Amino acid sequence: MKDAVGKFEIEMLEYAAYMYLRALSFNNILDILRAWYMKDVLSKRSLITHIELLADRIPDNSTISQIFKPKRSGYYALDGTWMKYCGKDIVLLIIFDVQTLDLVGWRVASFEDEDSYTALIASVHDEIAASARGFFCDGDPGLLKAVRAKFPVTPIQLCIFHKYSRVGQIIPFVHPRTEIDREIKLRTEKVLFASTKQSAISALDELMAYAREHDGHKKLKEVIGVLNRNFELLLTHFDNPEMSPYNNVLEGFNHIVKRKTKLMKGFKKSQNINRWLKLILTDWRFHILRESSFKERRGKSPLQLAGVDLPKVHNWMTFLRTRPERKPY
Repeated sequence: MKDAVGKFEIEMLEYAAYMYLRALSFNNILDILRAWYMKDVLSKRSLITHIELLADRIPDNSTISQIFKPKRSGYYALDGTWMKYCGKDIVLLIIFDVQTLDLVGWRVASFEDEDSYTALIASVHDEIAASARGFFCDGDPGLLKAVRAKFPVTPIQLCIFHKYSRVGQIIPFVHPRTEIDREIKLRTEKVLFASTKQSAISALDELMAYAREHDGHKKLKEVIGVLNRNFELLLTHFDNPEMSPYNNVLEGFNHIVKRKTKLMKGFKKSQNINRWLKLILTDWRFHILRESSFKERRGKSPLQLAGVDLPKVHNWMTFLRTRPERKPY
């Protein structure tokens, strides 16, 4: 007898779930299934319920890592992505290998604070402790405390683009309104995009001197505060040239997650949060990077970039269920 979820064969449901992850439209999937079977096979509600039951059968992120043993580069990014649950904000916290693009771990929390990041790091500590060579983050105080508590001597690089965007919220960088706004923009860029560590320090000193000359400019004072906060962590890449000052890879990953969860218009039931995120995030680990600007990444999945020898996987859900060497999960 064929494996099934409810009265439907699991192959069909895996096919439908995979199509959803690619098309992001339940109605389009139903149209395709109706055309294939030449009848109304499923209602939208029934399709969603069956995919949620299917998600329960899929191994979680740590189990997949235990099965395939991806190699870690030692360079990890941590960040939080906000989404909705019953109209309230929740945050998806992730730890991400910036070189292989593989997802190391994730958890959902109510707050982006030290406790929630500490729990995330604890969940992957055994996997990354021996390899950790550098961390990337956006400067969230709780995140910095959590990383430093477990990895007190490992270099941390704050994303320069995050700092630049934050200052751009204070001063209109796209269309500076005044001469002083244009001057602040140029001086901020000299600080953040300096070619050497000393030139960055000197540029900040010059900006602070400029601020003293314009003592009544409230926004300039605020800009100085933003740049001064954890300034030394903006300079980490000068002493660790293998670390980028940017976090563009993580931004791209967050964009994909946000786009997919936004189309779902938030989560309605708590038990479904992990189900749908498990589908979306596992799909990321197996998806093929077809249009990467880096030639060495093209045609490979994050798991393959992490050294996992995979066959040609057409549908990772079917692959995980039917692979000959599979272990119970």
